[in-house]
Amino acid sequence: MMKNLLLLLLLVVGLSNWAWAQCDRSRPCNPTPGISFKIYDAATKQEVQELCVGRRVRFVNTSSSVVPGQEDIVRYATGSTVLCCGADFPDTVSFYTPTAPGTLVITQNKNPAGSSLSIISSRNIIVRNSTPPAFTLTACAPGFVEVTVTDANYDQYLVQVGSAAPVPAPRNTPVTYPASGPATVTVVGRYNQAALCEGVAQQSFTPRPAPQRPTLSSLAVQGTTAQFQFGNLQPEYQYRLQVADAAAGGYRTLATLTPGATSFDLATAPLPGCYRLLLQDACQPSVASTASFSICSVTLTGASQNGRNLLRWGSEGSGSYTLTRSDGQNTLRLPLPPGTTQYEDTAVACGTTYRYRVSLTMGITTSVSDEVAVLTSAGAAPAAPRLAATFNLRNQVELTAVAARNATTGQLTYLRNGAELRTTSGRTLVDSLVTPALSAPLCYSVRLLDVCGNRSPESAPVCPVLLEAQAVTDDGTTIRLNWTALRGPDATVPVTYRLLTLSATNTVLRSLPVPASLTYLDLQPPTDQQVVRYRIEATGGGLSAPSYSNIATVARRIVVYVPTAFTPNGDGLNDVLELKGRYLDAFRFTVVDRNGQAVFQATSRAQTWDGRIGSAAPVPGAYVWRFEATDQTGRRSVQQGTVTILR
Repeated sequence: MMKNLLLLLLLVVGLSNWAWAQCDRSRPCNPTPGISFKIYDAATKQEVQELCVGRRVRFVNTSSSVVPGQEDIVRYATGSTVLCCGADFPDTVSFYTPTAPGTLVITQNKNPAGSSLSIISSRNIIVRNSTPPAFTLTACAPGFVEVTVTDANYDQYLVQVGSAAPVPAPRNTPVTYPASGPATVTVVGRYNQAALCEGVAQQSFTPRPAPQRPTLSSLAVQGTTAQFQFGNLQPEYQYRLQVADAAAGGYRTLATLTPGATSFDLATAPLPGCYRLLLQDACQPSVASTASFSICSVTLTGASQNGRNLLRWGSEGSGSYTLTRSDGQNTLRLPLPPGTTQYEDTAVACGTTYRYRVSLTMGITTSVSDEVAVLTSAGAAPAAPRLAATFNLRNQVELTAVAARNATTGQLTYLRNGAELRTTSGRTLVDSLVTPALSAPLCYSVRLLDVCGNRSPESAPVCPVLLEAQAVTDDGTTIRLNWTALRGPDATVPVTYRLLTLSATNTVLRSLPVPASLTYLDLQPPTDQQVVRYRIEATGGGLSAPSYSNIATVARRIVVYVPTAFTPNGDGLNDVLELKGRYLDAFRFTVVDRNGQAVFQATSRAQTWDGRIGSAAPVPGAYVWRFEATDQTGRRSVQQGTVTILR
């Protein structure tokens, strides 16, 4: 039976006051045959080769070299601390719980009775930790979760998603697992030798919503920058802007977009090019991956020659094109035949810079080219302008010129009856130096000198209507109207006429069609106007709006009727002096007695005289009256006579 067998547990640092401390990890003692011990897990009674922090074990002396009748002494220690000792061989046991990871040096010593301590055998035992293993978790597309074990403590790992069976997992390698609904991911870390020493960690996750196909709605080019517009991006997914690249095997990523954005400007974009938005989840590789419809840039070029602008364009995409032109003030959509990729713009003016854009519609997407500016060079002479002429309410002729390709540029020369009237850049002109008369017709024309020095032909002459009105009867109850024919820019288009009767404020009182014979007899002129005002409205002749004649007037004579006598005796017959007549609008009526004193005065037809002078009774006799009036033309009229008061 072996005496003084000492089983010692030592850390890397040796014991300075023990002779067997000379055995350590770097220099273990040579084992003595028949001297040994084993380590068992206290809970499972399973023999272990490595220890686990916090897990209790027992050491059992299994030496076969013993001395019968001699007492065995067993001691256990860590460092210089003796844990216990006893004489219970062959069932000697001692319990121990490791508190920190590392390497223990286990030394077995034999000390026969009366002898000094001697080193018999030693073993290096590893103590493992059991901390929760570290891992990352990423919810991918619906039904999948990605797990990456980042822990470095254990020799092997198991991953369990929800209630599914655990499966082995590599370290530092993303692995995607199926998952139905919200679940918990459990990761278990284990050692190859210390099978009973393991760590467990858990994380929960919520599945992602279903991915929606992204929408890339428009692309506009500004110089070397591509401006994209797109629908809302789902924040649960990643989006990449890509360009088609055969060398890259299909598409190449240009930028990663911010979730929630609806636009993106790509400077120094690869142009021309076809682009798309790619949706992907965060798994590696992605489980969900869907791309928008492709949108391709449009290239536009332009040049001018001989007064015409030639535009050409192209794109790798297919669809319908729209071409627009802007001259700084107006934007016009130009007509394009289906499928065409070029356009010759002839409706342009020399010396004017025009700006063009072409857009390509591909389903729900629109691609717009960069703007191209083209300065129209000298070419053929401009077309003759079109001219319109009409009298305004002040009997001035208003001229309006329209130059098809030179809306605002160039100089216009206006002519009256063949003689130059004025040269100006203005598209309207007022001729106030005219006196309308049927015997002196007025005809106007215009020509254009464009900014390149090209002169247009003279426009077709335009002759506004000239109107005259004359009273047929002395009292002006019948009026004859005569006028000249309207001559418009297109003599083949018929002309119709309407006679307008105006008030003193030029309000239309009456409008009626009149014959093209250019004469009309008005049998019903207004009875309440001393001056009758007429105007002819002419429509047609190639004019886009009516042309009006001058305003012709007929001033009718003011007439006043004063009785020669009246009888203010209260019998109800001829008791007062009252005025009668026509057009008595602005007058003064005065009655004086034989002494030259004014006894009555009126400025309205409603005022009458009962013969009294003040409060005195009427005095029979003769009285003198005077009537003074100014008509609507400013002409003054004076009449006088006598009236007698009879009893």
